[in-house]
Amino acid sequence: MELRGRRRIFTDFEEVTKDNVKQILRDSMPTHEINREEMLYLLHYEKGDQPLVREKIIRPEIDVRAISNLANYITEFKLGYVWASPVSIVQRSDRLPQGSDSIQDNAGITQLNDFYYAEEKDSKDQEMARFVEICGLGYQMIDIKRDFEEGDSPFDLITLSPLYTFIVYSSDIRHTPLLGVTYTVDRLGQKKLFTCVAKDAVYYITSQYKLNKDGSRKSDRNGNELPPIYSIMGEDGVEANPIGEVYIGECDRSFDLTGCFERQIDDMNALNILESDLVNDISQTTQSIWLTTDIEFEKDAEGNEIAPVGGQWVMAKSNPNSNQKPDIKALTIPYDYSGVISNISTKKDDILERAFVPKQSEAGNITGVASSLTSGWAAAEASACKESLVIKKFFQWRNKIAIKACKNAAQAGVTEVDILSPSDVDVRFVRQKTFDMATKVNSLSTMINCLVDPKTAMSTVDLFPNLAEAIEDSVDNMKKYQENLLKQNEKNEQEDLFDEDGNLINQTERTMQDSSDQTENSPAEQML
Repeated sequence: MELRGRRRIFTDFEEVTKDNVKQILRDSMPTHEINREEMLYLLHYEKGDQPLVREKIIRPEIDVRAISNLANYITEFKLGYVWASPVSIVQRSDRLPQGSDSIQDNAGITQLNDFYYAEEKDSKDQEMARFVEICGLGYQMIDIKRDFEEGDSPFDLITLSPLYTFIVYSSDIRHTPLLGVTYTVDRLGQKKLFTCVAKDAVYYITSQYKLNKDGSRKSDRNGNELPPIYSIMGEDGVEANPIGEVYIGECDRSFDLTGCFERQIDDMNALNILESDLVNDISQTTQSIWLTTDIEFEKDAEGNEIAPVGGQWVMAKSNPNSNQKPDIKALTIPYDYSGVISNISTKKDDILERAFVPKQSEAGNITGVASSLTSGWAAAEASACKESLVIKKFFQWRNKIAIKACKNAAQAGVTEVDILSPSDVDVRFVRQKTFDMATKVNSLSTMINCLVDPKTAMSTVDLFPNLAEAIEDSVDNMKKYQENLLKQNEKNEQEDLFDEDGNLINQTERTMQDSSDQTENSPAEQML
């Protein structure tokens, strides 16, 4: 199977109506089925279903199939590094958008976070992340809660499987999402129940094959299976969409819609062959075929040769009709195990490097920034930053739908989220990058001492898993510290600020060393 990323699904219709929704669904299913087949292959591949791409012809009874399964290794790293820290929902700025009230916005964002917490957002995001990293696509749905109880979130947050979900876009330059589709299949695979979400309505459609009396699908005169029949489920098959938006969203991992290990599948298949052949050779050597020269074994009463078994000696005698001495030896092929093992190790490193997965150990005395560069952590961070910018669009869409759901959920009453607009909310991705923690702490300390606004400083360093909570807990103390620092500076202005050597007095020292120390102390810098 050649994998080149998933395919977008488009329609030439400008809007979805009751008259054309079945036609749009019927035209979209073939492309979705192609995507579904590829995604199913990738999901099985990540679980270890990786058949070798070569057949063992010599001694087929010894056919060890060793699977390295770097696909799972790459996926687990991406889930841990890119997605492990929950996506933070924070206020965009005290002054943006113009005319907004920062205190009210903070209250609304805090309640929105509470609603997300009630819907187990972090766990559901991790569930969606697995589909995003493996398949290249992930889906979530936000709908007004039908069975609302006091203290609940006014909306439902549901992670959908990409095997049974897709989005239909307009084919114009805007590529507007026109229809969000999710469906279930009966246990016989003969009937599908579709939930099709358009901007102004939700359609419930069934797709069913015509069956013979024995349960098989009916065919035409040429033997081709008849296509399924799409039908809206009676009078209740159409209902109004109170949110006014397609509330099924698509999260893209990259613009080409590929999985995190998809480009390395050919190399991973080659690695599996290398490891399998190495183990096969060891097994074949252990179970060697014995080659004899000018050896005759004794025969039993029935004339059958008595072959030796384990633990017995073989007695050989010279054959007078041959110039060669009798010989018994194992029939093996000499294998350069050190070269094969080195090749396997190099192939693994190449695959991980191309997938932007750092090495878990590094030989030598390399530390600090040099270690992050040579072991691949810097490249992993650059790749994660790029991916975060791509998937940020989905989380901005989700916040917009969640705010609209809160405003239209009559049973929830008036909430503090109602005053929010999508432009008030910012999405932040935080990764626990302990390898440059010292640099981040020094940067934060320097900005605070330089009287940078504490909220801006804390947002810049990208250090805290929950930025909103950290700001709420720390900003007041930081501002008090800055006020004292200003008073001290005013006092110093009346005194001599410099010593005899021209150095500034009372300058705050750094709390920890950072990467600048390596630059200053390097031989090249000292030569300059």
